[in-house]
Amino acid sequence: MTNKEEYSAFCERRTEIPLFLQPWWLDAVTEPDGKAWDVLLARNNKGEIEAVFPFLTGCKRGIRYAITPQLTQYTGFWIADKEGESLTERLSREKKLQNDIISQLEALHLNFFDVRFPLTYTYWSPFYWAGYKQETRYTYRIEDLSDIEKVYEQLDNVKKRHIRAAEKQLEVRYDMSAADFYRLQCLQWGSKDQKNVASERLITHLIDTARSRNQGFIVSAGEAGGEIHAAYFIPYDSHSAYELISAIHPLHRTSGGSVLALWSAIRKASEVTKAFDFEGSMIEAVEHNNRQFGGLPVPYMTITKKSKLISLIELCRK
Repeated sequence: MTNKEEYSAFCERRTEIPLFLQPWWLDAVTEPDGKAWDVLLARNNKGEIEAVFPFLTGCKRGIRYAITPQLTQYTGFWIADKEGESLTERLSREKKLQNDIISQLEALHLNFFDVRFPLTYTYWSPFYWAGYKQETRYTYRIEDLSDIEKVYEQLDNVKKRHIRAAEKQLEVRYDMSAADFYRLQCLQWGSKDQKNVASERLITHLIDTARSRNQGFIVSAGEAGGEIHAAYFIPYDSHSAYELISAIHPLHRTSGGSVLALWSAIRKASEVTKAFDFEGSMIEAVEHNNRQFGGLPVPYMTITKKSKLISLIELCRK
């Protein structure tokens, strides 16, 4: 049995595995573009899996790499909880399991390693001791959706006014096709003369796969029977929903459609999960918008390591 086959069986038994670490998600964000993911497993003395490390892997022009896939908040190290374990015991076990994973990573002789780790990952010292570097970034989250009226009260007054005004002119729908969503996103990026964030095949396949599993929806706001002003694709699991992809019509950026659609996404998410993740941003204007919706900053880590070859190539390009 391969690591991936064993990991798939492990995930079927462990419902707490986060969305982005699930095998079906990793398949959906790699296979459409001909990429591949792999997973490293760390075990206890009984041979049972206690920690996992999925990642996108590949080799381009002789450069072997491990990264986080597109449209995926994180992959990286995840450790199973152990009932009755003290904090000291947890850290000792986590150190041992991380060292196991690091040894397996080093055996791959990677030239480039750049992986975002889960929000729950806080103890990165073993990677530091092994010569890796770390950067802290932030996502923004509403951790408790159980009282949606309370969530609404936490919104900035500007957002509330925009929502009330948009509700009078626009309608919210949940039946937009993946293809139509992609076309709207192309309009959004085309207005900036930029490439789309991902291929049509990847985006439509991911949306259709998540919908087929009842783990994702598209919410849109637009004119009744007419043009869509904004839409969001929101995947989710039992722990959280994620504002993964936005599509905003360039001619309707100030109509209030994006605010209404995003608030509708949060309301919908409150019916199916516990928290809402705005998928963060270190861009100041985006950060401001997330805070206005009541999102609180939550740190996560990006851990990197470059071989001497990559460092030399980068130096020569300067």
